[in-house]
Amino acid sequence: MEAKKEIIEAFRAHKHFVITSHQNIDGDGLGSMFATFFFLEGEGKEAIMVQDGVVPYFYQFLPGREKVLAPEEFYSLNFSSEVDVVIVLDCSHPDRLGRLKELCIKASLVVNIDHHPDNSCFGDINWVVPGSPSSTLLVYELIKEAGVKISPDMAVNLLTGFVTDTGGFQFVDMDSHLLRVVEDLVTSGASLAQIMRYAFHFRRLESLKLMGRALDHLFYDEDFRFSVIYLTREDFKSCGAQEEDSEGIVDYGLYIPGAEVSLLFKEVEDRSFRVSLRSQGERDILPIAHHFGGGGHRKAAGFKIKGEFPKVKEEVLRVVREFLSALPSSTEEVKKEIVRRDT
Repeated sequence: MEAKKEIIEAFRAHKHFVITSHQNIDGDGLGSMFATFFFLEGEGKEAIMVQDGVVPYFYQFLPGREKVLAPEEFYSLNFSSEVDVVIVLDCSHPDRLGRLKELCIKASLVVNIDHHPDNSCFGDINWVVPGSPSSTLLVYELIKEAGVKISPDMAVNLLTGFVTDTGGFQFVDMDSHLLRVVEDLVTSGASLAQIMRYAFHFRRLESLKLMGRALDHLFYDEDFRFSVIYLTREDFKSCGAQEEDSEGIVDYGLYIPGAEVSLLFKEVEDRSFRVSLRSQGERDILPIAHHFGGGGHRKAAGFKIKGEFPKVKEEVLRVVREFLSALPSSTEEVKKEIVRRDT
């Protein structure tokens, strides 16, 4: 049976649902969660949303954000004893659920809906479509397949996930089908202007100060055509900023004419860095993230790494330069070459 239809049958057959997504959640994770919640609620189901992390302030406009529980709130309800189905959205691996990882063990049925190409297919039902621009588009297909009318609350969440995961439609080839989806969501009550405003142009003063620090640190390698930006714990402290205030900063490294890849190092704990990768054109940077134990998409990926920053930076940039110097036609050969040189 096609996974999409199998999921719809499971939704109709069960009563109690828990909906979750990955840590360091983004617009696609949130939009997928909220739209699925409103879908199930409209079908008379009992659903709870729980997520290990906070909803960034620039997504507070989304309907449903006030219904998300923290793990400690969820576990205090003893709701887990009644869980029929756990729905995991926009998450490539249970490890990315943080403190909620055990939900995938306790649930009688795990539904995994995602578009990451490196998804580990950890669910009992896996609907993983790497070719989809966002997980919210998969939820959209699910709702349409079920014959359910898309409400304004669903529409704004679905369109937010699509808009944000494609960088405001920059990282997807908009064809007639996708344009019709956008038209349908706007007709159903979503405001594209509102989404663009909050997702891309709504930032605290601390965030703007942090961006200034980041751009002061920007380095561009002309030979290999990639940008490097970094933010230390001192940068965050000096600006009074949080990690969510760094949203979108990595994209600025691609603004330089000729730039193919951008990296952002964020010191999230002492000598512990979260590295974000972005690319444009035909560059697939997912193998770099995999090399360091991370994951993501072909043009947007990331990983964590520990150590003193000079050594961490040197090691990462060595791998990036080897990757970019290889022939762009074979990603698998690049991965093999990186591994070979390290052994």
